[in-house]
Amino acid sequence: MSFSLKKPLKIIDKYVLTELLEPFLFGLAFFVTIWLIDIMMELINLVFSKGVPLAVVIRFFVYSLLPSLAISFPMALLLATLIGYGRMSSDSEVIALKAGGYSFSRIAAPAVAAGLFITGLTLFFNEKLVPEANRKFTELFRREVTLKRPLPNIAENRFFEAAPGRKFFVRKFNPETKEMEGVVMYESQPSSFPRVIEAAEARIEQGVCYFENGRISDIHASGKDNSYTYFETMSYPIDTHYVDPNQASSNKNARNMNMKELYYYIKELEAEGMAESVLTRHKIEFWTKSSIPFAGFIFVLIGAPLGSQTTRSGTSIGIGLSLIIIFCYYIIMAAGKAFAKGGMMSPFMGVWLPNFIVGIIGVFLITRAKA
Repeated sequence: MSFSLKKPLKIIDKYVLTELLEPFLFGLAFFVTIWLIDIMMELINLVFSKGVPLAVVIRFFVYSLLPSLAISFPMALLLATLIGYGRMSSDSEVIALKAGGYSFSRIAAPAVAAGLFITGLTLFFNEKLVPEANRKFTELFRREVTLKRPLPNIAENRFFEAAPGRKFFVRKFNPETKEMEGVVMYESQPSSFPRVIEAAEARIEQGVCYFENGRISDIHASGKDNSYTYFETMSYPIDTHYVDPNQASSNKNARNMNMKELYYYIKELEAEGMAESVLTRHKIEFWTKSSIPFAGFIFVLIGAPLGSQTTRSGTSIGIGLSLIIIFCYYIIMAAGKAFAKGGMMSPFMGVWLPNFIVGIIGVFLITRAKA
């Protein structure tokens, strides 16, 4: 393909971006597929082994797709720069542009602009879409899979199971307030007779049974009560399969928070005197939410000069180089996180370490490509 070097510079920008677009879309599909393989296997298992409706599984897939897109954007851009600039180099177009008076920095400028755009797009996904998708995935999974077992059919003067090995007997039950009176719970013991909990009143809320005014009896092998423990109130965890999905707790975790929410959550933990190991773990998650998006910009700095130095073009070469760079990137990040957890460096430095290392190498390669 020939160039008219007298055309406005913006024509070169459009041309370079056009060269990047197709491999970027291919890379996006490639990396998203890799990230979704395990999830898709799990979703297929939900359909055939657990009988989850197909419509629900499709929603699981959509909620999983958004985080996969966010983490794949930088990788796809790396692949695009390697393939795009590799093709331009193999056809001597980079040499032609340099002969026409354009520096390599100017030739790489459209890719750098694309890197900044992808960084902003990934940040938007991480801040606005991914936390919400993770939250909806968690809620849907709890409702349709974890808590799918029917709730106990509580009725007066009859036994019902409220967890494996735990059977209840209720004298009176109010279906409106969910309050029980005259409650007896038999809890199986692995190597002895059942433990018996008797209470004047009880209620089950969010996976916990609250007993009031009762006693605990440990039965001896002879069949007689061995000991009594009296209580006014006592809470007892119940199997989560017996929690009403509409009442189940929906507390956020770090994956379901954006950076602002996580920042204030860390401040709350600090005010409560939380252990440093817990704070470090959350700080690492906080800085990860920014370091991964900026990887798109960093990957351009190393992808453009590396691609322009290849003597052969091809998708397979681009994929191979991109996988090696991504592998090294995440190895460095894993090491940085380990150093941060061990107190050998700050969480920020530990998480951003691969960006700094790859960025410095990229700047060096661009500077050398100018010569």
